[in-house]
Amino acid sequence: MSALEELFPDEEGVSISDYLSTSDLSHYEKAKSLWAEIPVEERHSFFQNQLKSLRSKQDFSGIMDIHPAWLLRPLEKESPRVIGLILRHLPSKHVRYLLEHLPKRVTMRLPKLVESFYVPSEILALVWRRFERHFHPMPLARSFAQYDFDHIHYLKSEEIDHLLRDLGMSELALSLVGTTKKIAHVLLNRFSIKDAKTLVSRIKEYQNQDRTFCRESRYTVLELDGEEHGVEAFLKELGAAAFSKAFQTEQMNLFRAVSQKMSPSESYLLKRYIDSHLPAALGAFVERRQSWVMDHIIRLSEEGSLDPQWAELRARDAA
Repeated sequence: MSALEELFPDEEGVSISDYLSTSDLSHYEKAKSLWAEIPVEERHSFFQNQLKSLRSKQDFSGIMDIHPAWLLRPLEKESPRVIGLILRHLPSKHVRYLLEHLPKRVTMRLPKLVESFYVPSEILALVWRRFERHFHPMPLARSFAQYDFDHIHYLKSEEIDHLLRDLGMSELALSLVGTTKKIAHVLLNRFSIKDAKTLVSRIKEYQNQDRTFCRESRYTVLELDGEEHGVEAFLKELGAAAFSKAFQTEQMNLFRAVSQKMSPSESYLLKRYIDSHLPAALGAFVERRQSWVMDHIIRLSEEGSLDPQWAELRARDAA
């Protein structure tokens, strides 16, 4: 953006920064200072190289959003040369995971990293199109203009983890509204001090919630498989069970887009709960659950655990 602003200055003095969100402005200022350090005679070639790199990353951005475990099986069917090309355009965390889980006989035959830089863009595009057929289409844009439930496929893998845990905490708090202090005390002793305080705070927050909603949350807790869980696994499974109640039959494509960002085990768990809830799902109940999920997304966004755009869009619409 710094380069574009210099190459195409606005005669009226309007800066690109005038159109950036709060979250993007700090990145822009940092990029602008780095751009200023590049010698003037080198800026043109630098700008060209950055555009090529950006285009390449954009082509693979959908795959970058997919949990690396889903990439493993189709990659095992590719040649080492193709695998090397795909790895070149994936985030480092994906590469580490895949190199750890691919057969050693394959990783030993991967081409040198420098070779992938000389692959023609036409070949790269062909590899991309063929590889992406293994997956549900993913949105490429990093900016969105709405914040309703139908846009939750913009959540990243780590953001879905935060959301499931937070939903689990709230679902447990709802289920404890109206119970005896003894029952609550027994459960609180299983949590860390920080989580126990959060749980107590949410129980108080939900005291005036509709009792039908609280009763439904108790059923959600009872639906869990009953196996021994650590606190983290328990909260995430409870969150997945609560999350599943926000889906309707016509939103299964939305589920597929979201599930690719989850680990296979968590995706199968969510699908199992969705399948058990769909036959009895009522429109008004599902809409309430969707609103419940979006409230958590906005809160996590305000706290900094999720993309700040969610909270900014809510604030903009409220204004």
